[in-house]
Amino acid sequence: MKTENKLLKFSAAGGLFFALVGIGWGLFIDSEMIMFDGVYSLISLFLSIISIVICKFIAKNDKVNFPFGKKALEPMVVAFKSIVLIIMCFITLSNAIKTIRTGGNPVDTGFALIYAILSVIGCGLIYSYMKSKGQKLNSDIIKAESSQWLMDTAISAGVLLGFIILLIIKNTKLYYLTIYIDPVMVIITSIIFLKVPISQFIRVFKEIILVKANDEINDEIYVIVKDIQKEYNFEDSITRVSKMGSSLRIEIDFIFNGESKMESLEEMDKVREKIDKETNHIKYEKWLNVSFTGNKKWAI
Repeated sequence: MKTENKLLKFSAAGGLFFALVGIGWGLFIDSEMIMFDGVYSLISLFLSIISIVICKFIAKNDKVNFPFGKKALEPMVVAFKSIVLIIMCFITLSNAIKTIRTGGNPVDTGFALIYAILSVIGCGLIYSYMKSKGQKLNSDIIKAESSQWLMDTAISAGVLLGFIILLIIKNTKLYYLTIYIDPVMVIITSIIFLKVPISQFIRVFKEIILVKANDEINDEIYVIVKDIQKEYNFEDSITRVSKMGSSLRIEIDFIFNGESKMESLEEMDKVREKIDKETNHIKYEKWLNVSFTGNKKWAI
């Protein structure tokens, strides 16, 4: 959790820097696209601060008030961040359309290109660093933070491409279109980037409502359980697996019948140990509950 907080603070510092530079630069040369980039970085900063606060709260041990832990907050934070980014994209999209309707706006191409090059390099480096660290930690919050920097890098790349196009057509017969390049880039970028927070929101919403974990994890645990069912001649077994943030909740019920071979509490614990050991390679914090009953109604 300490490493997670350090990464979030690093991300927040990067967000503050690019927010100030983007908004300041955008105002200076009157570029909506650069302003969009700066505002996105400012919102990313705000969201990073929220993530830092939530991570600290999750790290505090409070089993009395939160007997099942606080892992449910992880997908909630990601869902909130996704909603904010979706709203931002719609607002900037609307503003860009208004700019086109009112006649577009001219931009200083030279200053715009300098900003775009610096932003692509800077955001790209931060994204690569956050992504590599996020994969090692297996943290959904850090992965969401990494996705924000990927979006920021892509926005900056879009800015760079747009201003290169503007520079090319500036001295051609199509020069009259240059006043529309800036808002058109905002429209294209907003539409493209809606995909990331929308898909992210859908994924974490499934975790919040406890949809089953992905098929790979489900199938692997199912095979382990069915092997144990066959070994001890249980009548049936029911397995439920759901992922929430960085935790994996596994509920398993074995149903006895008259021919079941399990006879002692020690054997029950042996089965629990076996399941725990065979799922240790799954890179999530496990909440494992294995129950035994002779009446199937307690397992359904």
